[in-house]
Amino acid sequence: MSIVRGKHRGFVRPEESARREQLEVKWSRTFGNDRPNMDLRWQFPDRWARFHVRGPGATASDLEAFENLRALLRDLPEKRGEPMRLIVEEYGINDLSGGWSKALPTDLFAWRRIPRDEYRAGTAYYWAGTIHDRNVIEAVLVKAALEEGYFVLTDAEVSWAFCPFWYGVDIIFGSSRERDEFVDAHRDLSPPDCTDL
Repeated sequence: MSIVRGKHRGFVRPEESARREQLEVKWSRTFGNDRPNMDLRWQFPDRWARFHVRGPGATASDLEAFENLRALLRDLPEKRGEPMRLIVEEYGINDLSGGWSKALPTDLFAWRRIPRDEYRAGTAYYWAGTIHDRNVIEAVLVKAALEEGYFVLTDAEVSWAFCPFWYGVDIIFGSSRERDEFVDAHRDLSPPDCTDL
């Protein structure tokens, strides 16, 4: 993994636009005020499932991991022909592990800015974008498999959240029923220590 991913990004205020307002409304409807990152699994444990894309002992190649991520994403419900949404969390110039938004091959706009509080050391910046091209979605998934990008993918209606990382993906569904049905169909990628998911 390269630690040089380009300049960290921040902004003074979110973009004033219909696309920002639309994403805000749809995100809030499904996930409330919770931040779009991997911490969603703690906020919605009854709707969360984890899948390991590198198999037992994390021995699968980057290509195999990408293919498993792609297969899981394709099996999530979405309306054909509609774009996907991408959200990236940044923490500005003081965050040594940031820069993910610059590493991803897509155009992003300033969506949310959350000032630091007692739980976070710095201001959180959320960049968002809409992806129409399946090739770009696949390029983004490759970045996750290579540990060169952390982000949240969701459908146009923001009905679920797909949060990939190096050896797996956390998915937060719209309901526990949807979660259970999806897990049953993908037991081969469920972690052995998460038998209740």
